Amino acid sequence: MEIFRRTFAEINLENLDHNFHYLNKIAGSDRFLCPMVKANAYGHGDIQVAQYLEKIGCSHLGVCLIEEGLLLRNHYVKADILVFRGFDKEGAQKIYDAQLTPIVSTWEQIKYLESVVDDKIKIHLKFDTGMNRLGFHVTEVEKLRDYFRKSKKLKLKAILSHFYLGEDAYLENGHSFQQAQKLSQVHDYFKGDDVYAHLLNSGGIASFSMPLVQDNKLHYLNAKNWGFRPGLMLYGYAPDSKFSHLDLKPVMTFKSVVNNIRLVKKGEGVSYGASWIAAKDSVVAVVPVGYADGVHRVLSNTGCVLFAGQKAPIIGRICMDFLMIDVSHIVSLDKINSYNEEEVILFGFDQKNNFLSAETNAKAMQSITWEILTSVGERVPRHFKGVIS
Repeated sequence: MEIFRRTFAEINLENLDHNFHYLNKIAGSDRFLCPMVKANAYGHGDIQVAQYLEKIGCSHLGVCLIEEGLLLRNHYVKADILVFRGFDKEGAQKIYDAQLTPIVSTWEQIKYLESVVDDKIKIHLKFDTGMNRLGFHVTEVEKLRDYFRKSKKLKLKAILSHFYLGEDAYLENGHSFQQAQKLSQVHDYFKGDDVYAHLLNSGGIASFSMPLVQDNKLHYLNAKNWGFRPGLMLYGYAPDSKFSHLDLKPVMTFKSVVNNIRLVKKGEGVSYGASWIAAKDSVVAVVPVGYADGVHRVLSNTGCVLFAGQKAPIIGRICMDFLMIDVSHIVSLDKINSYNEEEVILFGFDQKNNFLSAETNAKAMQSITWEILTSVGERVPRHFKGVIS
């Protein structure tokens, strides 16, 4: 694909490598580790990220959709790919044919798999411990255990659940504690069956890494060898500001360049609806990126970018293909022409290593970092840089 617009997402594979090995260090050598590459690897490019992770030693990957798993298989990813969403009979057939690993949440899904499997397929069994979204009720555990002990087609490899507030998992009386206790009781039913359990998302992993957990062998997070399913942490962000100790490196930089710079007179408006009026003669830079690229329109007059190493506010309504920034505090009138094609950072690092966190605009739009990352659109090319360790 030819590129004529210098708007792209730069994916730093060295930072991805760092985060993966950091997570490995936290996990230890014998813990199940399944990086999540669903939603286009949180916007980073699922095919390239999955292939890279596999090359540096990753043996399991997590996706939401069957389609995502099939895409990776079609691009020669051989790792064990877990499919989390669920499936019908046709989906069960696709899972079996592509040698994907299904996360099973209903008796109907068990029947679908039994009807299409010729030999054997390994599965993971999901229990609802409080999220109230997917999974078997914990009261069904004995019936399920007995079923899988007799099944000739389905091999139960693991059980799992999902924290709904993993950021409190370091507390010994919080929401996550209650969920972990329920899953621990479920796991006890499978003693002797060689079945492991995975539970810790990025919030749970960050909690597990806290010194007050690491230094307390009696902490409930140390009671079982809970498997890790990192998402946000893999891509370089902590799930909460309380986890400032984490040694993470953001992987994506979303960048563009100035399209043109114009002088806006006092009293004139900018963009549709003139929602921003110049309070004084102002220097305004036009940037060729907009809501069709994943810069949410709600950031109009509230968000910011990095321009020449400094924060510059987004002014006026963000358009489908453009946004405008006020650079009056950076660009003097006599130097306007010298800033044409100046680099603009939506989030990430500029060429001098100045950094604008994706969290900044997530807070400005009263959202979360996950949404900022996954919103970067399909028409934004991903450029991968770095070397394999």
